[in-house]
Amino acid sequence: MHTERESVCCRDVEQTNFKLDVFNEEGHDIECITDHPGFGTVCLDRYVLETAYYQYRQQYGVPQQEDNEQQRYVAYRQFVRWCWGYLGREVRVVLPSCAVQRIRAQFPSQQYEGFQDL
Repeated sequence: MHTERESVCCRDVEQTNFKLDVFNEEGHDIECITDHPGFGTVCLDRYVLETAYYQYRQQYGVPQQEDNEQQRYVAYRQFVRWCWGYLGREVRVVLPSCAVQRIRAQFPSQQYEGFQDL
């Protein structure tokens, strides 16, 4: 990640740590939010992201974006809604670097080409 502020472990973020603890209390043993089955469904599934984008576009009237850029942006929004439970234009949180890297790897951009293998 570009800055120390952005280099955050999911275990150091209260909301993602809570998601992991609840899941692990059900008899699982995972250490990273990207290993949670909900992460893939909510943040990486193209069909879920497509539907979430339609809602976002309807609510905010944003123009159509390039496919991977659109998927990446919506995946970040989905992650925040899933972990924090709410979302808004003024809601800004630092995402765990593991989640950002996983989303970037799934929906690459030329801008982030050098970061995909991190």
